[in-house]
Amino acid sequence: MTTPATRVHEAVVEIWTETLGVEVTPDADFFLLGGHSLLATRMIARVEQTLGVKVRMRDVFDHAQLDDFVALVAERAAAQQ
Repeated sequence: MTTPATRVHEAVVEIWTETLGVEVTPDADFFLLGGHSLLATRMIARVEQTLGVKVRMRDVFDHAQLDDFVALVAERAAAQQ
């Protein structure tokens, strides 16, 4: 069985990969990989649609590294349960 944190990680990696069009690593930075505000908006919508977690644009700027962003989303997902 996949743990919720692992499920969130897998989903976010998939969303970032599809949104940015590149493979991502744990230390990947959304903006250094070519992300910008329009792509961030698309990514935020996918996170909400896929995981049911609300993320703000400010959260993307504050947690631009993949592992930091995953931790934020996992924390919010756990709080909703």
